[in-house]
Amino acid sequence: MRKSNIYYLTISALFTALIAVGAFIKVPMPLLPFTMQTFFTMLACFLLPKNYSSLSAVLYLILGLIGVPIFTSGGGLGYVLTPGFGYLIGFVVANYVAGDFFNRYISKKMSVKMADYFVVGFVNIAIVYLCGLFYWYLLANVFTSSSIGIWPLLMNGFLLTLPGDLVKLAVAVPVASRVKRYL
Repeated sequence: MRKSNIYYLTISALFTALIAVGAFIKVPMPLLPFTMQTFFTMLACFLLPKNYSSLSAVLYLILGLIGVPIFTSGGGLGYVLTPGFGYLIGFVVANYVAGDFFNRYISKKMSVKMADYFVVGFVNIAIVYLCGLFYWYLLANVFTSSSIGIWPLLMNGFLLTLPGDLVKLAVAVPVASRVKRYL
């Protein structure tokens, strides 16, 4: 059965709210906190078509930028000058690209396996990190007077947070495979 645009817009709005809630479920880290945002963006990627999963992240970004305090440390236009903003951009890009990969190659299979979800999840995580690290490096070394070297960037923006994201992926995969049957 084909789902309507209203159906997908409603689910996208729900994921926007879940991503916002995920920002407040956090464990403090030195520069970037560990949050549940990536868990909900991965679920959106697994469960929605690419346009709608990326829409949920775009709506989250817009709401935060107009001043609704739904980002991990608040909201407003000034958030673009924080190291974590690139990861938020990464949510949009990752959900579109990984969602496209899922919709084109994996969802067409007769039966989608858990390993397929893991592959898409790894693609999603990799894109979020690439966007986040690239943005953070440019922000620190080109646009502001602060600077960050490659090793501190990788340590604080990747190595310290990757284990948590892999755990979130390990939880998101079985959740998505069960929920997918009902959506």
